Amino acid sequence: MIILGSSSPRRKELLSKYYKDFKIIKPDFDESLISKDEPHYALLESLNKAKSIRNLTSFDDLLICSDTIVKLNNTIFGKPKDIDEAIEFLSLLSNNTHQVITGYTLIYKDKIVSKEVITDVTFNKLSKEQIINYVNKEKVLDKAGAYAIQDDKNFHLIKEINGSLNNVIGFPIEEIIEDINKLLTD
Repeated sequence: MIILGSSSPRRKELLSKYYKDFKIIKPDFDESLISKDEPHYALLESLNKAKSIRNLTSFDDLLICSDTIVKLNNTIFGKPKDIDEAIEFLSLLSNNTHQVITGYTLIYKDKIVSKEVITDVTFNKLSKEQIINYVNKEKVLDKAGAYAIQDDKNFHLIKEINGSLNNVIGFPIEEIIEDINKLLTD
């Protein structure tokens, strides 16, 4: 059985394109235990999330956990705590290139694979009015960096993406599937 250690609807949707039969278990890990200064923050988050639910799964289950952050000039932007912080995040990202970093961990039997995928995203120059309009119309509080690329059609936040589009969504499914196939055949 495949276990997705996430309650994210976006991750569920991406995984369901490859696997119809999987179970979701929400990890129980206190993210404040890892310092925001940690250079591999997302990777450590995914590993700790996986460890937090490993004892709830069977040895033969394939466990998938991930964590996504937005990073600009060594500052991590997680999920904003409120609308004011979301506006602050988007104002700082405006007219800049940042990295979307997803760490993912796969556990199958006694094997563990943990990797990071990094995508560069360049924002257009955004006016205060554009930012306020965006945060008032979209659910920004559950998204790293206070934005989601799938919501960008009407708002034109993003100028350019260099790397995996699915990574920007929060789940680099192509890389994950490649590693799953290796794990299951080794």
